[in-house]
Amino acid sequence: MNKLIIFSLLGILLLASCKRNRAFLSGTKEKLEIIDPEFEYLTSKAKFKFDHEDKKVSATANFRIRKDSIIWVSITPGLGLEAARVLVDRNRVLVLNKLDKEYYEYNFQELSEKYGFDFSFDMIQSVILGNLSEPYRDQSLQKGDGYLSYQTKKGQYNFSNFIGAKSHKLEKVEVSDDSTKNTISVNYRDFVMVDQEVFPNEISAVIDYESELRPNTEIDITYNKLVIEQIPLSFPFKVPSRYGRK
Repeated sequence: MNKLIIFSLLGILLLASCKRNRAFLSGTKEKLEIIDPEFEYLTSKAKFKFDHEDKKVSATANFRIRKDSIIWVSITPGLGLEAARVLVDRNRVLVLNKLDKEYYEYNFQELSEKYGFDFSFDMIQSVILGNLSEPYRDQSLQKGDGYLSYQTKKGQYNFSNFIGAKSHKLEKVEVSDDSTKNTISVNYRDFVMVDQEVFPNEISAVIDYESELRPNTEIDITYNKLVIEQIPLSFPFKVPSRYGRK
């Protein structure tokens, strides 16, 4: 069970510049408006499920976020006691495994090499909040049934973004890697209003590995509480001297 907590924490991170973006559909009067939430501090509580091969976890996750700066997560499985804690800043990812009294530390290059995708703080924050990982820059827009979509490319990564015509939010994003052929598909549903800002209440993601030796990974997050905080938050994270690094 202890190792499953580590896999689940990293799974949350895979679900990985808040601003409002506006675009116009060429040749029509229809306007595409993409609304990303604006805040400085945010807390949330969520239920999540992580499924990868024989590694399956269901637990409660408590998030604290300082926009564009820090993401803090506390994991509590069915035992009722905190089992692990994670801290993400602009440079690294720290994971504290309280059950085995050990910790993990990755920079983003190491995390990218480990999972075969180009991870960064901005990407992780965007995925957790349902924001665009790559902003709209006058790309060609396609109109579908209830959504507008466009594609972007960053290095070897291809992004397909689907914006809801009614929600004005990113409802789906698909990312593919030209070199590995791995793909990530993330869906956002059940949008809620929090202090005039819109957030997705449900997030589901599938990481599809091209190699048959690596089974797909599925992650589901359902928020049951989102609060935009008016006072600064603390982000407690201390590695005890007796903990060994893995």
